Amino acid sequence: MVNWIVAALGASLIYGLINNLDSHLVARRMPGVRAFLLAFSIVILVLIQPFVYLFPFPEGLASTIVASALVSALMRAGAVLLMIFSFKSEEVVGVVPLIYTYPVFVALAAMPLLGETLNIWQWLAIIVVVFGAATVALRPRSSGNGRWLGKNFPLLIIAALLFAGSDLSAKYALEEISSFTLYWVSMLVLVVISLCISLRPSVIRSYKNIENPRKATALLVLNESLVLGASMLGFWAMKNGPISLVSTILASRPVFVFGVAIILSRLFPGFVFWQSDRRALGYKFVAVLFIIVGIAIIYLA
Repeated sequence: MVNWIVAALGASLIYGLINNLDSHLVARRMPGVRAFLLAFSIVILVLIQPFVYLFPFPEGLASTIVASALVSALMRAGAVLLMIFSFKSEEVVGVVPLIYTYPVFVALAAMPLLGETLNIWQWLAIIVVVFGAATVALRPRSSGNGRWLGKNFPLLIIAALLFAGSDLSAKYALEEISSFTLYWVSMLVLVVISLCISLRPSVIRSYKNIENPRKATALLVLNESLVLGASMLGFWAMKNGPISLVSTILASRPVFVFGVAIILSRLFPGFVFWQSDRRALGYKFVAVLFIIVGIAIIYLA
């Protein structure tokens, strides 16, 4: 039986590909962020229909569980939208790692709220992973020192806090509902908010500017289908493992974002939006090693 560590790592791997496709679609394929939001909302709305009918909320479910699921969905939607808007002006290998420093917030809150306890090795793993994730977002100056992402830095910290709150609320809701139910609730809330932002006549007219609509549509459908698989694995891991450690393993996403970005840039030059030079890539490589060490500590501990 697949354990929660393998499931969380599988989700991180798939999300690594998803984030690169998101970045490509936003920066290269779509005429704007709102056009991307409108297109993926339509695709998601189709994909979640079977889950809405097959996995409804159980009868007699406590209102606190429903509220927790909705709060989790709202926070996750806010974090995802902040991340997507950042893809327009920042490279994916800088945006995603900074957001995925959030496990430290989850770990600190999970102890008083959910009664979770961590040993010294698990705390060390969280610190190592968060340090690695934050380091990936550094850009070295010519002097050798690093600087954080510019104007998007505060927004990405907010996104990290939203992801932390979402995971904590999700863990509470998953005590009574299935991961399939939480998936469609999360996606439906994201769709509603995205449509409120993007459903405009000007956005619809902008689609005529897409150079290759068939390829863009195929990539979009592939991307949102991958979201389904990654979400299932991630929520299943949250349901079956301690949320502080599951969140930490999900924070290994920067490893896969970085690796997939390098592979795609080699296979398809220009596919991925890059701002990094060799020195910056060196920072990211070292940070990836920290994340791998942190995940190994969790697995062994």
